[in-house]
Amino acid sequence: MHKMSKSFNYCFKKVFFCLSVFLFFSFFSAISLNAMIRDISLDELVRRSDTIVVVDVLAVKTVGTLPSGAQVVANLVSVNQPLKGGVAIGERLKLKTRTIEDEAFLKKGQKTLLFLRKVQNYYEVVSGIAGTWPIEDDGNLYGYGTGKKLSDVEKAIESVEAEMKANPDKKPDSGSRSKIVISL
Repeated sequence: MHKMSKSFNYCFKKVFFCLSVFLFFSFFSAISLNAMIRDISLDELVRRSDTIVVVDVLAVKTVGTLPSGAQVVANLVSVNQPLKGGVAIGERLKLKTRTIEDEAFLKKGQKTLLFLRKVQNYYEVVSGIAGTWPIEDDGNLYGYGTGKKLSDVEKAIESVEAEMKANPDKKPDSGSRSKIVISL
């Protein structure tokens, strides 16, 4: 009986050790995955954006695949309300997105507030999903914009523009992206 008890203890310790190692790595893997989603303030979104607009998404079309396997998506939107930048109501803008984690995802027919950066002949969404705020039928902003109103965005634009006039040498970190030319 004593031999069996030692054998059981040995197996129990081995299983406990393996389970502990598994839980340890699972815990730290979850932390590192959450750390990939970078939080960005409304003021920083405004600083990094050339154009901020409320749009209707008119078309979403996959136009290619990157070596990583991510798809390149061409999006066509119509401006409903320009908040920042030199675009007009009714103007159509071309956007490029990719099917990767934390990237902006647009859906045809969706009304959305977008924070955009001009790249060649198209726009990219600033900070992926953080720069894409869906607007539901009730007029409320969702996604990263949950709890905010368009008036909050307008105030942030005024504040950031005043700050930039006072400190013209201060440039936002625009980040870097690969440049892929798209056409719709």
